[in-house]
This record gives sequence, C-alpha cells and structure tokens, in this order.
Amino acid sequence: MERIDDLQCKGYRIVQDTEAFCYGIDAVLLSAFAKESVKKGSRVLDLCSGNGIIPLLIAAKTEAKEICGLEIQEEAVGMARRSISLNHEEERMEMLRGDLCQIEDLRLQSGERLSHHFQIVIANPPYMKSDLQNPTSRKLIARHEVLCCFQDVARAASFALEDGGKFFLVHRPKRMAEIISILRKNKLEPKRLRTVHSYANGEAKLFLIEAVKNAGVELRILPPLVVYQDKGEYTEELNHIYGIGKEERKNRTT
Repeated sequence: MERIDDLQCKGYRIVQDTEAFCYGIDAVLLSAFAKESVKKGSRVLDLCSGNGIIPLLIAAKTEAKEICGLEIQEEAVGMARRSISLNHEEERMEMLRGDLCQIEDLRLQSGERLSHHFQIVIANPPYMKSDLQNPTSRKLIARHEVLCCFQDVARAASFALEDGGKFFLVHRPKRMAEIISILRKNKLEPKRLRTVHSYANGEAKLFLIEAVKNAGVELRILPPLVVYQDKGEYTEELNHIYGIGKEERKNRTT
C-alpha cells in the first residue's frame, strides 16, 4: 500500500510502499554522512536509489545543483518521480531507470553520458550475497545481490565520478575487508570510515565509508556512531541527524 510520509525536513515528503519500498535508518545515516561534502553547485548521483530517499534528503539539506538517482525497479522509479514532483524539485532532480551494470549506455535527460560527470556518488546497495528461489521479489532485489554485486556498484561509481570525486557507501561490517578491497581495485581509495552501533557496548551493525577516486593512501577511523542510549531512546547525535528538537523529544516521552 502506498502512502506519503513527511521527512521532517523543510516540508519535504516521500511516496512509499509499505510492502516493498520503505526507507530505513541506513539511508538517513548515509545521507547525513555524505551531505557535508556536497557543496553548492555539486552534481550528485545515487546508485541503487530505491524510492529516492537519499536524493530527496540531499535536496532538502544541500545546495547541490544536480541530483540524480539510478534504480532498476520500475515501481520504485515511479514512486521516486512522483516524490520529485510532489516536492517541486523537477529542475534539479532526476530519476533514471536503468541497470548500473550497463552504466556506460545510460544518459541523462540532457543527453549527457554519466562518465566522469559527478563530484559525489552515493550508494546504499544490497547487503547480502544471495542464492534465492524467488529473485523477482521487490524486497529481495533491494536487499540481496540478485541483479548486481558490489563489484558492479564500485565500477559504476568509479565510472561516474570525476577525478577527486567522492563515493559514500553504507554496508555490513562482516563484508568490510571485501568492500575495501573492491573499492581499491576500482581506483576508489578509502578515506574515512565510521562504524554504527545500536548501543555503545555492542558490536557494529553497519559501517559508513568515504572513498576518493584516484587518491593517495590515508584512511581515518572516526569515532563510532551510537544509535540508542541505555533506555532505548535516540542519542543526541541521532536526534540531531533526524532533526528532532528538545521540545519534540519531551512531547514524545510525555
């Protein structure tokens, strides 16, 4: 069932499908991790874009000149395009339907190819390797490496980025060594890495990483990002990321 949700950011809204295409905390954290590098006039590409949540958050929080999402599933593309219209962002936002494995053949509405076009590329790709019985399921395609693997994602990011451009990614820690190896094979040098923990004393559930195309070797490990305090409430940093103020937090607990 489709619904329209408020993103709690400058009045932006998103069209979602509760049975297939709803965004999670990983998309919110990834957009927050990337947005500081999105300068005024930047060109941004989001791979594996789903219903367009990351492009919408980047549009709401930055002065990027051009924001493009790339998604293979037609229904998700349709919802993302309706969200773009809903937020009156047609001039600087675009949602392409296409296969990132064939990124060389894709073109923007302007007719330009995607090669070396972007300063920023972002991806929240499928996390899980898969040998599934039903590879056509919308949720399974979004979560499992059915239609692309991480090598495909990294190659597409490297193709689309200009030299010195930045690639931002969220993934699962158990695949960290593999992810970093693949990034480097595609001329994407890891520069910043931050693990995400449900609680301060728990193991990492996700990691965020920034890689720069054709850069030198130097990786900074940032302080961990903790989601919940002991009582199950968001930490101050998570409240800040979600834009939840002190008064709203007080209302939620009363």
